[in-house]
Amino acid sequence: MADILESSSSDEAVFRKKLKKLEKFQGHGTELISVYIPEDTDRGAVMNQLTSELSQSSNIKSPSTRKNVQGALRKITGFLKQINFNIPSNGLVVFSGNISETEGRTDIRLFTVRPVKDLRTKLYWCDSRFHLEPLKDMLKPTSVYGLVTIDHNEATIATLIGKRYEIMGKFTSGYSGKSRAGGQSSQRFQRLREEAEQDFYKRISEKCNMVFLPFGDKFAGLIVGGPGMTKQFFLDKDMLDHRIKKNILGMLDTSYTDEGGIREMMQKSEQILKDTDVMRERAIVNDFLGELAKDGLAAYGEKEVMEALERGQVAKLLVSEGIEWLVFRISNEKTGEVKEVMDKDGKFKIDNYPDFEILEEMDFLDFMTEKANQKGTELAVVSKDSDEGEQFYSGFGGIGAMLRYKL
Repeated sequence: MADILESSSSDEAVFRKKLKKLEKFQGHGTELISVYIPEDTDRGAVMNQLTSELSQSSNIKSPSTRKNVQGALRKITGFLKQINFNIPSNGLVVFSGNISETEGRTDIRLFTVRPVKDLRTKLYWCDSRFHLEPLKDMLKPTSVYGLVTIDHNEATIATLIGKRYEIMGKFTSGYSGKSRAGGQSSQRFQRLREEAEQDFYKRISEKCNMVFLPFGDKFAGLIVGGPGMTKQFFLDKDMLDHRIKKNILGMLDTSYTDEGGIREMMQKSEQILKDTDVMRERAIVNDFLGELAKDGLAAYGEKEVMEALERGQVAKLLVSEGIEWLVFRISNEKTGEVKEVMDKDGKFKIDNYPDFEILEEMDFLDFMTEKANQKGTELAVVSKDSDEGEQFYSGFGGIGAMLRYKL
């Protein structure tokens, strides 16, 4: 089992996806078990506690809950024995329980999570849901960027955290251009227009203050974009809180002010956002595409990349978050043989493997993280949030590699 020495954006992408999956499961009773194991935990203490919990579970009144809890405990015990209690440097969290959505049906699965930060919590928890709060705390953002696009008609406010932006507000001005309704004096029209403009800027500023200030020291700065001079007029009004105003990173010209304008501004902010995950991801995908275009040190496709990885030929492995495959690690009860079976269409059945039992169920991303670590290969997890990421997924199947050498 590969150690995680420090958190990277790829580690966090795998971690985030696993938590999102685990959060969806709900037991029919208190039968979903979570075991948190820091690296330096005594093996005997953990195994003795699991044995004790198995013994005490015989007192559970509901026959189905008792059966499911005992099945989950045996799975966890068997898994820890199979890995010889080899705990990664950041610790390990093991989840197991009956995740079947059908009452009366048993589908006991086991999942593992390798924390992205040092795990300090030793915990055994049995409930109707997996206990994820200590892991969720590890995902709190370290830096947040504010994005605003504005013209005289509309404005859009967004946050950028890691590789993902989120639209936080959309506004329309209520005034348009320099024309006026018939019968209005030019002075009256100008006054109404200025009042509407002032109200427009005020609403945007109040929303920015409400969205960005709660991030405190994690707020890294604001970028303002849009066509024409409206963005400058907005900042000149001095309605933003001084803590935001002092962190204006730049102004950029964009053609649009809706969500498309936010994406356009991100693409044009390469220098301003050069140290962010989203720009690093764009650079990685563009390097990959560049190598492919000149028939250079790049490969794509599951078969080609996996073979290159096994040969030690891969310098950097690219995997898309969009791939939803599962990998089942199964063990032969008689011979001890361990196999890894890839399930691309959700049709895996353990019944097709006589004498085997499921040892662990993994997301494909998690599986590829292990493979990359075993080969000393850098892993880049590519989101679908950028145009480059979407192109990598839809055009190249979401699996690619930068090679050390060509055969």
